Amino acid sequence: MNVQFLRKFTAAEQRAYNMGYHEGLKNQKPFKYVPDITPIDSFDVFSRIMSKVSHYYKIGKAELFGNSRNGYLIVPRSIAMNLAKELTGFSYPQLKELTERDHTTIIYHVALRINKKGVWKNDNNHAIYNKLKQELLDEANENRS
Repeated sequence: MNVQFLRKFTAAEQRAYNMGYHEGLKNQKPFKYVPDITPIDSFDVFSRIMSKVSHYYKIGKAELFGNSRNGYLIVPRSIAMNLAKELTGFSYPQLKELTERDHTTIIYHVALRINKKGVWKNDNNHAIYNKLKQELLDEANENRS
């Protein structure tokens, strides 16, 4: 039996373990969502996200965040939630009001993309997400100019 696994934590290790920190990650909690770009400062960015996603998947805007639980809406909703979180400066509770979903649902979809689980196992969904994100960023840059 390996004796290394039988020793007790030191006080510093116990504090780090209790706080959910990893060794080497000072002052940073794991699984914290940090977008790789600065948010677009635009009031109508969420409506443009809805338009882009609904046009790409050929579904109605009302259907995108409606009450339907059909399977064909899972990927578009997840992409729209992730785009909204990354491209807007909105918090989860603010996105809750816009999407009419619970904020934990949005957290769940963002975590799925980051961890490549669920519908995000398919690399094609990441490619579509990146394509739509780049189109939205290009539009925002054109509007700024």
